[in-house]
Amino acid sequence: MLTLPVPEPDAAPTGIGWLRATVSRFANGAVHARRRAIVDELLAGIDPADLSRAYDGHPVAPLAEALGVAGVVDDVRIVAAAYQTGDTAADDAVERLVAVFGGVRDEWTAARIQLLVQACDATATLIERARTRPVAEVLRDDPPVAATRRVAPDGSVVAVSLAGRPFGEGPRGCPGRAHALALVEGALK
Repeated sequence: MLTLPVPEPDAAPTGIGWLRATVSRFANGAVHARRRAIVDELLAGIDPADLSRAYDGHPVAPLAEALGVAGVVDDVRIVAAAYQTGDTAADDAVERLVAVFGGVRDEWTAARIQLLVQACDATATLIERARTRPVAEVLRDDPPVAATRRVAPDGSVVAVSLAGRPFGEGPRGCPGRAHALALVEGALK
């Protein structure tokens, strides 16, 4: 089921609509592959060992610093809360993040924001759950992301369990697995 396409959002010129329409997470086919390659390239420039150093605060902060920005945690959290739904209450936060990353609305800016947003809640939740039990146990029994959505052949949107695959798999598997685990390690030091 994970090989099924994802639901694609409508295009928008700004805000959360622009972000959702411009990231790999909500794209299919060749567009997904091109945007995913950008994400992979960005992650290749971040050594997970640099993220595994002890830190206090939200896991978005060290990842943002690795991407060359700081002071974005609050905006990333706002956008993360609206990422799946497209709630326009996050529009201003998206625009501030675009500005922090140079003010250009392109796939590279969207990919940088995507990395922060997709790491935000899932990594923070994994850290909190791993404070009382081993990370491997949390990932096996109580992963921070339990399901994802796909479009079934009949056109309906269905939830697909990630049981046993806490970082997904295949071409849509989480490209930041090593980075997320490093952030967890750093937070637990």
